[in-house]
Amino acid sequence: MRFRGGRSSSATMERVASDDMQTITQRNRSPPRTPFLSALWRRQSKTDSGQGKFKEERRIIVFGAAKVGKSTIVKQFLFDQFTKKYIKTVEDLYVADYNLSSGESLRLEILDTTGSYQFPAMRSLSISNGHAFLLVYSVDNEDSWKEIENLRRQIIYVRGLDVPIVIAGNIFENNGNERMVDRDLVEKTVKRWRCGYIECNAKENVKIVEVFEKILNQSNIEYDLIEAVSRRRRSFPVYSDKHHSDKHRIKQTNENACKLT
Repeated sequence: MRFRGGRSSSATMERVASDDMQTITQRNRSPPRTPFLSALWRRQSKTDSGQGKFKEERRIIVFGAAKVGKSTIVKQFLFDQFTKKYIKTVEDLYVADYNLSSGESLRLEILDTTGSYQFPAMRSLSISNGHAFLLVYSVDNEDSWKEIENLRRQIIYVRGLDVPIVIAGNIFENNGNERMVDRDLVEKTVKRWRCGYIECNAKENVKIVEVFEKILNQSNIEYDLIEAVSRRRRSFPVYSDKHHSDKHRIKQTNENACKLT
């Protein structure tokens, strides 16, 4: 291509360079192909455009052995819901927006991970991307406590000692099993680790909100989570048909309700 005259040649070249830069920028801003990363990109793009800004945003990673009640704790907190049927978790990401009457806002991203074997690379990625960690064990399963020790070791290896960690001992009152993990031993160990500790009952929804309050406290966030949870639950649609499936009960239409990714 020939350019006539120095001024028009310079302007054309600048225009071409500008078009190339726009193309590169659009290419860099395009969503990743991985569904999980695509969801994060959409959320970040919304924030970049000046919408959906929150005073505090935290990603909580939930770890623990299989069948200790991780998913039940998450669903009781988000949906006030207990499901009797055990469903093996692969990896579920929940995003919940909370607003107070004072105008304060909070966004929680809760990643519920698998309790069975997880690829080391996936676990390392989850640890790297988390702001805080909830480690769940069952008080009637000693092996699940040993898994907590292993998980905490991995988190410290990747993130150091200052990352917020809360240990939750889930109590199964009606399964007939005795407590196998000594509470005094756990409390002394957790105190040495400088982690938060709480016992809860996922099935009966006892101290579930307090579990996540402890996580916020460990993260140095002051927020009236009880009020926020109450306000959000009042926004849930009420179904009169008892035959609705869990999937339809979970689905929310309110803009502040949880979105499943």
